[in-house]
Amino acid sequence: MPNLTWALLYAVIITSVTHVRLDEVKDSETVAALYEEGTQAYLEERFPVCVEKLEQALEKYRWQRRNTQNCRLKCKQESEASDTLFPVDIENLRFFEKNIKNTLCLINCKIDSNGNNDNVDDEIQKLFEERKPYEYLHLCYFKVNDVQKAASAAFTYLVLNPDHKVMAKTLKQYSELPGVDLKDVINFEAKDFVYLYVYGSDAYEKKDWDNAINNMEESLASYLHEEEECRAQCEGPFDAGWYPDFVPAIANHFTYVLKCKQGCKKKLGSLNGEIHADLLASHYNYLQYAYFKKRNLYAACQAVASYLLFLPDDESMLANMEYYQKLPKVQDSFFTPREEVIRYVQRDTYEERILRYIKNEFKFSKTSAQIAEAKQGRRNFRFTKNATDLGGGKRFASDGLISRNECQKLVYIANNFMNINDGYKGSSGGEKSASPHTKNEKFEGIDLRRISFLVYIGLLKPAYLRLLLEITEEMRVKLVHKFNIEESLYFSYTHLVCRSALAGSSQNRTDLSHKIHADNCNVLGDNICAKKYPAFHWRDYSAILYLNDDFEGGHFIFSADSKGRKIQSSIMPKCGRMVGFSSGSENLHGVTGVTKGRRCALAVWFTLDPTYQELDRDVSQHMLDNDITFHQYYSQDINTE
Repeated sequence: MPNLTWALLYAVIITSVTHVRLDEVKDSETVAALYEEGTQAYLEERFPVCVEKLEQALEKYRWQRRNTQNCRLKCKQESEASDTLFPVDIENLRFFEKNIKNTLCLINCKIDSNGNNDNVDDEIQKLFEERKPYEYLHLCYFKVNDVQKAASAAFTYLVLNPDHKVMAKTLKQYSELPGVDLKDVINFEAKDFVYLYVYGSDAYEKKDWDNAINNMEESLASYLHEEEECRAQCEGPFDAGWYPDFVPAIANHFTYVLKCKQGCKKKLGSLNGEIHADLLASHYNYLQYAYFKKRNLYAACQAVASYLLFLPDDESMLANMEYYQKLPKVQDSFFTPREEVIRYVQRDTYEERILRYIKNEFKFSKTSAQIAEAKQGRRNFRFTKNATDLGGGKRFASDGLISRNECQKLVYIANNFMNINDGYKGSSGGEKSASPHTKNEKFEGIDLRRISFLVYIGLLKPAYLRLLLEITEEMRVKLVHKFNIEESLYFSYTHLVCRSALAGSSQNRTDLSHKIHADNCNVLGDNICAKKYPAFHWRDYSAILYLNDDFEGGHFIFSADSKGRKIQSSIMPKCGRMVGFSSGSENLHGVTGVTKGRRCALAVWFTLDPTYQELDRDVSQHMLDNDITFHQYYSQDINTE
């Protein structure tokens, strides 16, 4: 690195994980939280904790995944079997009726089986499906001298990532260590059908026809079940994007899900790293001969017909069919494909035709609607209130800085990664001290350091960090422009925050969500504001960008006095609305109580003193510019000496 060494980057990132954690019961920790704690422990060289947390994260992810799959499969089956509300299907209402029943079942199933409400989002799912936790875990096993598990963890990663040269080299190094038995190196994520298939093929080679049949039949049932679970896993959320109208939204979501479901065949076609394009069909190849050797001609012919339904031009199997047809006891009716194959191939053929139709027919250039969405926030920016409107000096309000879609992306970070009382040192968290400002609300936050760390370890896409940096830079530019700031204006601190009304709190409360204060001095009384510790006396300008309006209360207020008796103006938050002001006692401000829902905002403070500029911003930008993540850095070299 020309300007920033890896050591410095590591040092800055690792400090980001010293944030205050939620005061949670360990059993209720989310998959994301466990993964983050495990990677944090790895970077801090607390390897036993790394092993503990990553194993817990993997176990909980498997449980969550299986739970989601079971609910979706169960509810689909129940809704399909349910009695209809009307005997005639009019305008496809029966389709929607079944989906409504399916949805009700899914809600109840989730409530019954997932009390901790741990939703595994797309980012977490992708991370675990790509086996990323094993990139840390194999090293943590090695560091705690569990070399057998280290080898298995490396192998588990390689099964899905066979071209990863560094991991292949690492596995070779592990295999040469004392205490590693190659026979006991396993794939931690192997499906049951893999072992059954291997046992069946071994029995086949040994001419043990009974075991060949039993294992292959069990493998076949297990494979089909695994594919159904994989397909169920595809039925997750989807961003309707720029065209969320009713019919296109259904079609877009269906297409997204269908592409995912069609990918399940490829995902399951690996036997410990060896890709078998026709793995499902090959079961019937083994079965036809094994059944023939056991003189079960009907089952042998069924297996032949089933195989040919997948691969109708296979010359070897066509020759087998011709041989069987000449046997005296064989009838033409024997060559009927098995039921599960008929259904599977029909569904697969129909789905492929739908996807082919979509690919061939939906060819459009970028529409004006898409372009409008992309430009909406920036183009619609306008100053709506000046200092006079707001009753003071050096303050303004504006609208349209970002689009609703961009608001939702920042709220996504808030929904998945915030911590209680983040940004307030000494806060212990927990329900009793859920906010440093009021007992009636919960205060949550996440700063730029931790967002960068989440990108670094793969929990968050770099696009979210890039968006945050772009938006906050625009906030800075608007301040400079509006206040004619001629000196360099530096970022001092960036904080994504949400305030939520606690259950049971009164909607008639009079306390403030955030008391009247100044951002760079301690208010000691009217006209007295001391610029000394613990105030952030170096802050010169402040800006707050609001992200939502689906809550009650939570108005931003300017006040002429520290008690809030002389309110000068009140601003109701909404997506894209920004308030900017100088940070001193000339702009005393606060927030009225949030009485219902959750209010989220992006708060940024600026300084004219480069000594107090936010170094995390340079680190974050450097990470993005150079594509630096743990996984990218790890791939450069690894040393198990």
